[in-house]
Amino acid sequence: MATELSGEAGAPGAATATAAEGAFGTAAESAAGTADQRFAGQMEQVAAAAEVLRGHHLQWRQLFGGLAHVTYAVSAESGDRYVVKFLTQEMDDFGLMIPIGDLIGNTTAAGQSGVGARVIQALPEVPALILEYIDGRTLDTPDLARHDYIPRIGRAIRDLHTKAPPMRNTTVIWKFLDDYLALIGKHALACPPRILDSVPTVRRIQGALALNALPLVPSNNDLLAKNVMDDGRIRIIDYDFSGMNDPMFDVGDLAMEGDYDPDQIRVACTAYFGVHDPVQYARASLFGIAAQYTWSLLFVGMDALLTDSPAEGFDYWQEASSRWDWTRAKLEDPSLESLIAAASVGPHS
Repeated sequence: MATELSGEAGAPGAATATAAEGAFGTAAESAAGTADQRFAGQMEQVAAAAEVLRGHHLQWRQLFGGLAHVTYAVSAESGDRYVVKFLTQEMDDFGLMIPIGDLIGNTTAAGQSGVGARVIQALPEVPALILEYIDGRTLDTPDLARHDYIPRIGRAIRDLHTKAPPMRNTTVIWKFLDDYLALIGKHALACPPRILDSVPTVRRIQGALALNALPLVPSNNDLLAKNVMDDGRIRIIDYDFSGMNDPMFDVGDLAMEGDYDPDQIRVACTAYFGVHDPVQYARASLFGIAAQYTWSLLFVGMDALLTDSPAEGFDYWQEASSRWDWTRAKLEDPSLESLIAAASVGPHS
């Protein structure tokens, strides 16, 4: 799951590099040094092709937190700063994320809303994006559940949904689920114990969510903490799973990533709608469960199929297992039946 820090000035373990000279300094972390070596050619390619970088003496500093791509903050001698995101072709090749062309188009749309980082230039031949440098704080997971952040993030999600132009593709979690299940079958991938036994229950959730669906809106679909920044307003970055989707998916995905209790989910939904909607509250809760189940399978695929890990030292298998543990507890909780019933209420019930 790609989680680049799109403009975090104080990203830990930052490494510097001078692409214009082709010389790379000693990395602050071995991971940064490895990435610098792997991306030396692409750095030179971007430095030559990007209009805002061409001809400048550049300092490159890796931004850590990305699990699917490698991202750098780039500073010119003029003081101008940008973010360069090198896109991982294998994520596209294996269908682990949306196609790179859609990712570029959707990131551009999100930037136009003022919620996402503005795209300065796209270089699909690399492939890479040059993005606005957001001089703000990247949130940590505990921040998502802070009482002051929940309504602010809920309103930022609404702003993305209502202010961004339509995105290029339709993205629903069930398409990812089908694709990941097919990939697991095709490559005979090992999975956390019993995870595939729960497919029928997840399909019941899918059926319930179809009954009171809302019109599709431009959505991020990946609301973990490292994709949320605060520069005085809430910014949402990283559009690797983006597309037109039911708006309650973003709210539910946020609630899952923040491990919200029912009251916190109500706060997020009320911030989004302006009033409490019990049906959509239940749908957001169920979308969070469906998202976590699907992302568990995503990390199974990333662990087995990515030849060069974008996040050096990150344990993708452990991520898959921990996300499945969370999901299994939700699927076995007696309150699941109440949520399914509430999400399935008809207009005259």
